[in-house]
Amino acid sequence: MKDNPARRTLNVWIVITILGIAAVFAPTVFGMDGFHGGFAISTISFMLVLSGIIVIIIYSGRVRTLDKILNGDNLLAHWTYSPEEWSSYADKEYTEEKGEKKALFFIIAGFALFFGVVFMIMDPESGIFVMGCMLGLIAIIAFTAWFTAWYNHRENQKYLGETYITEDAAYINRQLHTWSGLGAKLDSVDLNRAKPQLLLQFVYSAPTRTGMQEYTLRIPVPKGQEEAAEKIFKHFKDVVS
Repeated sequence: MKDNPARRTLNVWIVITILGIAAVFAPTVFGMDGFHGGFAISTISFMLVLSGIIVIIIYSGRVRTLDKILNGDNLLAHWTYSPEEWSSYADKEYTEEKGEKKALFFIIAGFALFFGVVFMIMDPESGIFVMGCMLGLIAIIAFTAWFTAWYNHRENQKYLGETYITEDAAYINRQLHTWSGLGAKLDSVDLNRAKPQLLLQFVYSAPTRTGMQEYTLRIPVPKGQEEAAEKIFKHFKDVVS
């Protein structure tokens, strides 16, 4: 079976969670005074353990899903690409992703600046602090948007693409996208016939800490697989409708 990247993430979080459990009881074991840092260490470690348990539950499901995909269970498609096809897709995807993230950044930054200015007008003294926080938030969002687009492009350049599509998920170039379980759902599917590269596009949503978040997955269709892509598109179109 091929390498399952989700399993490495799961194993890392299992180790972190075990260390967090040990840290919860460490102050008591070593006789540390609770009012001199012991309670703080235990509380922070306990929160880390709770986070670790949640991540372990989520990634256990992702590991199982990816194992089934890589094992060939219930595959609708397994596509590979020529270096030229994948390079063309990677460059266009990078441009597309940068545009999407730039638009989202300007929207969030606009709201952040608006609230910062409002607070400064209403209460200049505390408003300066709020504005500083808003500017810090904008900087974090800008870095995150740039880094994720850059990292995804680097991965696409590093590995020659490969796509697996099943009823509930797609695994493209070492990234798993799933639209079943934990509140996730498939919202729409489209077949972009724009030249020169046919794209199978999935839009799905999944719950996050701030509510449902929408994701767009664009899968390039290799030459010779146009008919298969049409069948997959019609299949998912029926499922969504």
